[in-house]
Amino acid sequence: MRAEGLSRQGLSDELKEYGYVFSAKKSVFLYSFAAAAMLLLGRFFSLPIFYRLILVCALVIILPFFIRNAAKNRFIQQSFSDTSIYIEQFLYSFKRSKKILSALCDVNCLFEGGRMKNAILRAIDHIRHTYNEADVESHALSIIEKEHPGRVIKMVHRFALDAEKLGGNCDDQILLLLNYRRMMADRIYELLLKKRRERRNVFFSIASSLILCSGIYFISGRLNVDISKNALGNIVTTAVLVFDLFIFYRADSFLSASDEEEKEEDDEMEEVYKRMLSCNTKLPLDLLKRHAAKKRVKRAIERDYPIWLLETSLLIQNENVQVAITKSYANAPPVLRIPLKKLIYDLKMDPDKVEPYLSFLSEFSLPEVRSSMKMLYSLSIGAGGDASAQITDIIRRNQLLFERSERSSQEDRLSRLYALFLLPQLSGGLKLICDMLLLFFGCVSSLG
Repeated sequence: MRAEGLSRQGLSDELKEYGYVFSAKKSVFLYSFAAAAMLLLGRFFSLPIFYRLILVCALVIILPFFIRNAAKNRFIQQSFSDTSIYIEQFLYSFKRSKKILSALCDVNCLFEGGRMKNAILRAIDHIRHTYNEADVESHALSIIEKEHPGRVIKMVHRFALDAEKLGGNCDDQILLLLNYRRMMADRIYELLLKKRRERRNVFFSIASSLILCSGIYFISGRLNVDISKNALGNIVTTAVLVFDLFIFYRADSFLSASDEEEKEEDDEMEEVYKRMLSCNTKLPLDLLKRHAAKKRVKRAIERDYPIWLLETSLLIQNENVQVAITKSYANAPPVLRIPLKKLIYDLKMDPDKVEPYLSFLSEFSLPEVRSSMKMLYSLSIGAGGDASAQITDIIRRNQLLFERSERSSQEDRLSRLYALFLLPQLSGGLKLICDMLLLFFGCVSSLG
């Protein structure tokens, strides 16, 4: 959420959501320290008191949003840590007991307090004391999902619900989910380290440009030309300092965004898929729109296809392939609903032919999808081998491809910070040019 889009009340509510505890003593100290820092910075550049007060006012206005970003960072990191621990222990416990309630009770022992502990306790209480609901476990798990929203935790819960309902051996699927969690955790921990490094780089870029700019004051002193009393120079200096403050805020806000905030909403992808299909490929503008939509849809498929295949593999243990695919539609990721609907219809028309399987998502050139659909066709006609082993192998390869795609996407997002890294150098350069011109005219005036 951007600073310009927040009201005071909205900022206060967001800080409460992140668990920030307001303290008058801490706030007075923080604002006093920030004001003193701005006054010293203004003095360093020999600014008159009026311009120093402008710097203080600018920082006082933006400081609450820096506090928001710091609280948000702590909140995101704690939430990620809790979620990662929860998923790992939940899966290990579920592998042993095959019961959601038992898994929740085991996980509950790991948390001493906090949001995750409270959510788990409410979920356990809901299961134990609710008697008039058809989907008690589903509603109980949704309590945890509301407190800790995320694609992975929802995927694990949906898997557990299906596995408990359908029965059968799901050890291979659990190992796949544990591997998925491990890759996700490694990737996000690495991302957090990179974000801290990029924040530090932007700060040093600002600091180095300001130190470079201050050198002109040393030169002017040696030449007995005082440029600090020039109104234009003071205005430019104040503008550059405020601009650098805003640059650092923008970098801090960008780096405070959670991974989930940087992703598109799942439900939106079904509409994007529809727009892609409706584009007129004969018109250049529509062709560009289709290309952009297709790129977004393909990325969502790479992310969500292994999830669908995992759930389908559970259904195949108790149903034939065609029935399993039909039943999988109810919980399918939104981006797959349109092609799945077509596949289900085609299978009803030609249940024994390979064409419906091969045409599924064929427009996206995804080799792993084609390979898995060939395998499903072999299973449907009784020509396949160990279905569980084949599906597990395909899902594992999909996970590795998705992991590489996610890491590449993260690098692309962080590369946008390069502009913020360069801006302080540009603004510092403009200030340096202005100061050098003032110094030049000052020298000319003294000689005249």
